[in-house]
Amino acid sequence: MGRPKRLSDDAEPVRFYLTPEEQLILQIIRVRRKKRNDPRIGPSEIAADGLMLLLEKIEGLSREQIDDLLEVSANKDGPKLKRFPKRENH
Repeated sequence: MGRPKRLSDDAEPVRFYLTPEEQLILQIIRVRRKKRNDPRIGPSEIAADGLMLLLEKIEGLSREQIDDLLEVSANKDGPKLKRFPKRENH
């Protein structure tokens, strides 16, 4: 049996590069989480948690504000275009 899927269906791949030091940091976090039986041990999950922490602590956005932004984004039916009437030449 394989590992259960933990990523959301709407997750998209993103490419980023890490220095050896950053890879070590990621590995340390992964090992510590594994020891305390945290299910979020994948690199994507660790990066997402770190980004969420940055938004909350550094940028000052609460979890509710972030959820509201996601809800507004999900409710868009595409670009809203305003049609202007054609000008009449005088």
